[in-house]
Amino acid sequence: MYSAVMRVLYLTMNPNRASTTVPTEGWFRELRPKGLEPVLASNEIGSFHDWTAAQGIPAFHVRMPVPSEFSKAGLIAPLWKLRRLVKRFGIQIIHSNEQDLYPVAQYLGKLCSLPVVVSVHFTMDRGFCEWAFGGSRNPRTIFFVSAGSRDACRPGVEGVIPEAKWRVLPNGLDLEHFVPDREKREQFRRQHRLDAGPVIGVACALRPRKQLEHLFEAASHLNIPGLRVVVAGAAVKGDEAYAEELRRVAQARLGDRLVMLGHLDELRGFYNALDVFVNTSQEEACSISVSESLACGCPVVAYPSKSVDGQILPDGGEVVPQDSVHDLTTVLGRWLADQEALRNRRVGARRTAEQYFDIRKLSRQLWEEYDRILAD
Repeated sequence: MYSAVMRVLYLTMNPNRASTTVPTEGWFRELRPKGLEPVLASNEIGSFHDWTAAQGIPAFHVRMPVPSEFSKAGLIAPLWKLRRLVKRFGIQIIHSNEQDLYPVAQYLGKLCSLPVVVSVHFTMDRGFCEWAFGGSRNPRTIFFVSAGSRDACRPGVEGVIPEAKWRVLPNGLDLEHFVPDREKREQFRRQHRLDAGPVIGVACALRPRKQLEHLFEAASHLNIPGLRVVVAGAAVKGDEAYAEELRRVAQARLGDRLVMLGHLDELRGFYNALDVFVNTSQEEACSISVSESLACGCPVVAYPSKSVDGQILPDGGEVVPQDSVHDLTTVLGRWLADQEALRNRRVGARRTAEQYFDIRKLSRQLWEEYDRILAD
């Protein structure tokens, strides 16, 4: 049963409608009709802040210190602004959308006598956990975005936050937006001259931890007629030189089999156009792009990456040993050699998304946790 009204202040350091704010946007869409009255405080203004404001949700720019610049003196101004928002909107719960803003959130919670929860999107070490969550700084609830992320964080958080406060709440998607679409598949392939041959690829930032070199090396060893390798993504700030060298090496290995698309705001055509999505990342907490690919009916071949195995198994694809380019090449070759089996795998991919990443189900889970906190 839903409470009549739930007023929650969300703190985020992500200005974009991607990564950590994808589930947040889904929560707002799904739960506002049921009584959620969200208020957003963004460390940096961007497309997510703009989208939120356009929905009629109160959205504010509040500069908040991240751990590398944290000091009690630096808290005075943001706490003053945030406390005014708490009073103005009658906030009942504070939700830190990323762990880096939790130290600010917990001080605000103490100041206003409110419960604080935190979503964890990256692996945390012991030192950070003791500093951010130790003793009286415990959150009411800590949300991990996957069982793999929870297990990766366990050495840091165990004994600091009681396990009774741990929850797994995956990054959810609107499964009416991300759907298998034959028309989008054909249109995207025509637009980018991908023809009818097999297409593999990935959507991610061009940064070292994504290890796209492994994808390019594996593809260079595949003797598959008409194979194309498509990458949607751009460099992030600070990695421009790495991205340029990556492009040069990939072009040298693959020639005209490689298609580098740069950043795409709309990815549904891309996912539908692929025959296999390939994840070679060192670590993912709960990969949005993997989930979106599954939702569009594109199966995944992947390294475990700490959590991706939990996202795709048993029906959404196949996992190979971490960082084994040889095994990655072997599995891709086997998959691409049997086009009928590959088409059948699309059904399992979509079924996996429906089972684990439906934002409607996950939003209800979040609401029930909020409700339990206020009932306590």
